[in-house]
Amino acid sequence: MNDREKLIEELIKADEQLETMQLGSIKQKVWEFLIKEKQFKPEEIETDPEFRLTLTDCEITVSIDFVVNLPSASFMVIQCSSTAIESWERYVISFARVIKDYQIPYAVVTDGENARIIDVHAGKLIGKSLSELFNRQEVMNKMKDFKKIPCPVNRLEREKRIVYAFESIKCPTVKE
Repeated sequence: MNDREKLIEELIKADEQLETMQLGSIKQKVWEFLIKEKQFKPEEIETDPEFRLTLTDCEITVSIDFVVNLPSASFMVIQCSSTAIESWERYVISFARVIKDYQIPYAVVTDGENARIIDVHAGKLIGKSLSELFNRQEVMNKMKDFKKIPCPVNRLEREKRIVYAFESIKCPTVKE
């Protein structure tokens, strides 16, 4: 490897390390926001959960930064990103549709301040900042009438493939 290639490799590693540190800080900020501002209990928030996703021709392990769970069901998935949160919107929607045997009703992607809060069933954007996120009491009220609706069979494989595609382009995260 020549000096130029070595320098490029070092710059790429430095950029990846910086992004990993930024992502860790965003995740910490979101965790604290959910607990302190939105009043969720720590045990209701799954951090970096992994799930097995089975497609017609393969099986993979997928993950997301947070899943907010209530006694009756999972309510929301959250993906943190240090850049271009809009580019992860489709991923979180598909993830929420296929990871359980029912569609998790809300999906969020955030950079720690801005957010894309999506009603998964309607496929509509309902908020653009973390401050617009439901608090625990609002979630409890919404979940009273919640019905577990599976992803339509004719869309299931396509939604799984979207998750699969995004998983294969994910950059290394804090877990390394």
